[in-house]
Amino acid sequence: MSELVFGSKIMQLIIALILVSTFMILGSTRLYSCVRAFGIQSFLLASVAGIVAYSTGRYEIYIIALLTLVIKAAVIPYIFIYIIREIKVKREIDLYVNISPSLIIGGVLIVISYYLIRSINIRTELSSFALSASMSLVSIGLFIMISRKKAIMQMLGILIMENGLFLGAISLTHGMPLLVELGIFFDVLIGVLIMGILIFRINKTFECIDTDMLKTLIG
Repeated sequence: MSELVFGSKIMQLIIALILVSTFMILGSTRLYSCVRAFGIQSFLLASVAGIVAYSTGRYEIYIIALLTLVIKAAVIPYIFIYIIREIKVKREIDLYVNISPSLIIGGVLIVISYYLIRSINIRTELSSFALSASMSLVSIGLFIMISRKKAIMQMLGILIMENGLFLGAISLTHGMPLLVELGIFFDVLIGVLIMGILIFRINKTFECIDTDMLKTLIG
């Protein structure tokens, strides 16, 4: 019983750190820092998957944890850093919403998510906490997409939303079938590669990756 309680506390701590990593992205104006924070978030998600695999004895979840570690915590951040270096962009200074209001909005979204989930009858405190954190990641990822002008940050927003969905699935349902998870990882990786190519094209056309410049194509 004590081991279960200890494991639950560790899971809650890791999930809390995942939320902290999201605020690191919200509060940063440097693309490198945002990418590293996403890598940390993905590493923590892999840790959650590893704990779930250990507690349930399902060895296929270890494969999911390993794929999360390799693809989301290593390969995707490497692709982002490569793009940033190639197009020579170092600061994400073009914001629709400034840093301080962004942090406040992020906190409000977490509180809203917490109270919405509390209104649902969920079996355990850990499940409730994981689901509220999952909803928070999805809403904050969406907010990052609409509040940042750089295409790379909008890509990160999409990936943060996907991390939120992954957290909810792995914490509450102990993951989907392995074949489905493999398909999702493949889709995410291909999506990042395609979006990376589009960023290079945007930069080549407009000499920047500010998506506001795409408005000049209208008409």
